Amino acid sequence: MAEVEFVKERFFKPDRANFKSLIIKDEMFRYFIYLIFFIAFVANALMLLDYKSYNVHFTAHTTFWASLFILFTFLTSRDKKDNRTNENIEKNIPAKKYLINLGLEVKKFQGNAVKSVRKQGNIVRPLLLNAEQFKRHLIIVATIGAGKSVLMKGMIEQQLKNDGGGLCVDGKGTLEFAKEIYGLFVALGREDDFIHINFLDMDNTHTINPLLSGSAEALYEILTALLEGEENEWKAKQKEFMKNILKLLVWQRDHENLKLDFSILADYLTLDALVDSAIKYREKIYLSTALDDFITYVSVTISMQKSKFLTASVEEIKNRQKEAQTNSEQGAYDSTMSASAWIGVITSLKSDYGRVFNTQTPTISLFETIQRNKFIFVTLPTMASDTTPKQLGKLILGLLKGVAAEKAQKAVEPEIPFICWFDEIGSYVIDGFGRLMSKSRALGISIIPIFQSTSQLDVVGKIISSASSERIEIFDTTGTHILMKSINPDVTKYYADTVKEQRFIDKEFSDRKEGEKGKLSNEDRYRIEKEPAIRHDEVVSMNNGEMIVFNDGKMYRATATTESDLAKYGKKVSFEIKKMQTPIPITQYISKKEFLGEAYKLYKKLYDDKNLGVAQ
Repeated sequence: MAEVEFVKERFFKPDRANFKSLIIKDEMFRYFIYLIFFIAFVANALMLLDYKSYNVHFTAHTTFWASLFILFTFLTSRDKKDNRTNENIEKNIPAKKYLINLGLEVKKFQGNAVKSVRKQGNIVRPLLLNAEQFKRHLIIVATIGAGKSVLMKGMIEQQLKNDGGGLCVDGKGTLEFAKEIYGLFVALGREDDFIHINFLDMDNTHTINPLLSGSAEALYEILTALLEGEENEWKAKQKEFMKNILKLLVWQRDHENLKLDFSILADYLTLDALVDSAIKYREKIYLSTALDDFITYVSVTISMQKSKFLTASVEEIKNRQKEAQTNSEQGAYDSTMSASAWIGVITSLKSDYGRVFNTQTPTISLFETIQRNKFIFVTLPTMASDTTPKQLGKLILGLLKGVAAEKAQKAVEPEIPFICWFDEIGSYVIDGFGRLMSKSRALGISIIPIFQSTSQLDVVGKIISSASSERIEIFDTTGTHILMKSINPDVTKYYADTVKEQRFIDKEFSDRKEGEKGKLSNEDRYRIEKEPAIRHDEVVSMNNGEMIVFNDGKMYRATATTESDLAKYGKKVSFEIKKMQTPIPITQYISKKEFLGEAYKLYKKLYDDKNLGVAQ
């Protein structure tokens, strides 16, 4: 006996326009309706004036009842329901809180964002994301001229209005965008919260010293990201060399109040300095495992037993060092080669960009900046060099990794996330960036990498199939993807595979003859066709703020959000944009102790002046 198996039936219904949507969509039909209303108005006006004519009376009655029927049909026609369910776009109602509006969803692109928004009946709704959605990070893929700067500026303005903080690394290498962002701060009264790390003009910049805080392990992660070259035995030795130096210097910083900077670090890149320090601190080896590790490393480097190093005379240790260097023994040779690899990196931070990093009195602390919702804007010198901005960008990312580790120990998750925009991140992406994104969600840090092509992320990480492990982790960690104009077909294919295909009912006509007399009859046939949700020609033709948003498996065509003044008046907010030589004002910060001291001096002066006036 045959086995009976039950299967579910599936029905397809054509998505047809109703009367209301037809009036909105079809311009000629809409004008025809207007004509009927106009004729009805004129004919009924003539009737009120007692104009006696059969034709006028007939026309008035006919158009009057036709107008009533059209109005009744229009008012009773329901708006087409959006059947999308299980989506995380916030509804635009007072009961729902949102953080940032990404833009306006539209039915169809019209060539650029302005045309798409102005097209009557084309706007669907705003795309609102709450704080939790932003903590799951965003990705923006956009080629040159797609409108990503306008989108960034619109999001930054909304974040400022929410009293939130952020970090923006600008990879374009000009001051123009920095001045536009600073103009927003001035317009909103938050200019004191704007911190500018300006590598284009280091006479007018805030300063930061990454060596003044953080553990040796955290500083090691920051600095090793700057090393070039493949991972091999030599690079491992270079990392070990720096790691042990940092263990000593961080201990000195924390226990002996050493004002650590890159100049001091550069002084320890020689074997002589390492041996002298090991001799100095060998009597304190029991105080810390960091000192123990450092002395062990130095003793191994000069091929001397640790126990003998701790008891030998200074002269004996120096002779052993000289002998190891003269004979090019492995440890001494490795130390020299490691120092050669590091000298270029440390010298660049000490001298070339020393006015930003090499200071013992920095104007900002990255941890405090994030905790107090300040905004850091970093201008990279991409026009001057290719390698330098890559190193500086990696250093900034390394600093953020260190802050994330510190926040995990000391801080709670904030209600409003600290949002980080990394423009042109393909120029300075580092290993471990995907892990940073996965960990930062719980710390209240939202990360938005911006790049032109997915291949830019494949420069780091191990290549798996056609993508790097780093790129895979970044994409898998991100909740919302924004695709703007892109000429890379692989990008379109990737996103087309992440959303459900569109189904269309195609209607076909066929004629057939029946009977001997050749009677003709028509036959309608329907078939279901599938097409990708997005096509590459559509992505290429998007311009000036048009974008496709992917959120949790759903796709939305939209126009990018903009700053409010550009949307209302068509003008961008900026600061002295026509006077590029005019620098952005730098806000000076002082410590709480200094502030209270100065305030007490002022109070005491006022008090003495008041008493002196009474005595006179």
